[in-house]
Amino acid sequence: MSLAAPLLNADLLRLAGVPNPLPLLVGAEVNIKRTGLQDCDIRRPKQIRRISAACLGVWGLRELVDDTALLLSELVTNAFVHGHGEVVRVRLYLTDQYVFLEVRDGSPETPRLQTVGPIDESGRGLVIVDALADAWGVTESGACVWCTVRRDVHGQEGSR
Repeated sequence: MSLAAPLLNADLLRLAGVPNPLPLLVGAEVNIKRTGLQDCDIRRPKQIRRISAACLGVWGLRELVDDTALLLSELVTNAFVHGHGEVVRVRLYLTDQYVFLEVRDGSPETPRLQTVGPIDESGRGLVIVDALADAWGVTESGACVWCTVRRDVHGQEGSR
């Protein structure tokens, strides 16, 4: 696994006199080598949750950690179970209104929402993404699934 940008601790930045770390880090990318569904790949969603929580903490968006962690868990799990290629690439970045999440798995297949029954053990990943994200989609090639989370969830009337 490699990180494209170092993750900084927001509390340490504040102690160093940096009042708002948001301008210092506007995006992060994690590249994870696929090894098959072995023990290390099964741990990847948990690792991505921790990395995303650290990123959001640095960006001063701790209130979005739970939603973002769940969304990324679903997307990364799908990428490792259904994707192709040697690497799963996860990107988080900010705009004025949203946190964007992207997961690229190299798959030529387009993920689709499934209808699942109450006792089905799988198939709910994109249903959860559809319910929780402000928007989501898949690139035309099917290789990248993306979603957005509104940054000011508490300031929006009727959000989620």
